[in-house]
Amino acid sequence: MYDSNPMREAILDAAEKRIRSVGYNAFSFRDLAEDVGIRSASIHYHFPQKVDLGVHLVIRYTERFRLQLERFDRNDLMGSLDQFFKLYSDALIVGEKVCLCAVLAAETMSLPPTLRDKVKDFFNLNLNWLNDLNAQHNLSKTAPRPIEVLTCLEGAMTIANAMGDKKLLTNVIADYKKRYRALIN
Repeated sequence: MYDSNPMREAILDAAEKRIRSVGYNAFSFRDLAEDVGIRSASIHYHFPQKVDLGVHLVIRYTERFRLQLERFDRNDLMGSLDQFFKLYSDALIVGEKVCLCAVLAAETMSLPPTLRDKVKDFFNLNLNWLNDLNAQHNLSKTAPRPIEVLTCLEGAMTIANAMGDKKLLTNVIADYKKRYRALIN
């Protein structure tokens, strides 16, 4: 994994929970210190500035996502897509939160540039994976465009959370599965 220091991991876990609940700009190091049970100076020891914390958190989140993507059998188009969609539905249904990077993307205008760049890296990872999957299965010209899939997943997750109706995301996923199945049948 990205970092093996238990205190740094605990701080990152607390920061992820805070951001996915209230956003990047709505918490302080004092909040995290209270969550973790340490002094805020200890947070600064591990992450001198809030942007350092944010960058490390998004790198960790992206790396974990990338590791999941690498486990998928990309020779099995529908199996890979099922697993990809499951990453999103699990975040909403099991974790009861929206994607960390979706929350940060909503705050893009107020994020430091280095943090914005890491958020872009997460989305590019998703887009590249979908592009590669489409190309591998010769679907580049007929499959839904990766940007369409990603924006619909992220948007449906956000709206489902706002509306308190997780079926909204489930329905979007079901529609994409139908569209892909129609391409291979």
